[in-house]
Amino acid sequence: MKYAIKYSIIVFVLVFSAMVTVCNAESEDGTNAEPEKVTVDIEKLGKELGVKEVEVQRPDGNSRISQQWGKADIQKAMAENLKRYSDPGKTYLVDASPSPVITLAFIQALQPMNVLYLYAGAEMPMCELKKVDKIPGADSNYGVRFEIVEEGDKVFMNFNSDEPGASQHTFATDDTCKLTIPEIPKGKHLFLHARGKYCTMVALAFNYVKDSKSVSIASHEEDYTCAVSFSDDIEVGDVTTRTLPNDL
Repeated sequence: MKYAIKYSIIVFVLVFSAMVTVCNAESEDGTNAEPEKVTVDIEKLGKELGVKEVEVQRPDGNSRISQQWGKADIQKAMAENLKRYSDPGKTYLVDASPSPVITLAFIQALQPMNVLYLYAGAEMPMCELKKVDKIPGADSNYGVRFEIVEEGDKVFMNFNSDEPGASQHTFATDDTCKLTIPEIPKGKHLFLHARGKYCTMVALAFNYVKDSKSVSIASHEEDYTCAVSFSDDIEVGDVTTRTLPNDL
């Protein structure tokens, strides 16, 4: 009986050792290992490139120091991103910036690699939102409201993800990937003015990139700045005056 017990223990030890060896081998060659995550620090790169820093007033009345990215800064950063971040085996975490324009430009520059958006400490995927052929009702779409105006080869879209008259953000970040968004004519320049959390602005704009000539974004009372372009008419970093008010 003692020999049988000893034999069973020896067999167990051998089998367990083999399992550990296999797991270690898989981890070493990367077979079942998670991709390495690399943070793309927008502010840090901005400092390296010498992006101008200015004091700006926040909507709540407080002030902060913010980087003021110009057209040349954005284009230099896009070129630098392609040099630094080009390993398809890694996951790139694009850190939040004070502007959804800069965030979207960085995310698009790293396509088609695996890119996540770091927003308030959460890793947000660039999810594909459901599109419908009409503006979805706010009541069935997490309170989000849209307005669309077409002018020639331009599409102007107003968007608000917060409740009317709200002094603070009311939209739940976790609902971003559940949103339904309206279809817009393909092959045109999109000008998006968005109110609400930057994560919803970036997710919304990202979903229109592939079907648009260019995508420009404005937040607060700013003018539109181009974040992505596939056209010579409008270049990344170009500013277009915003004339359509957003009263949503």
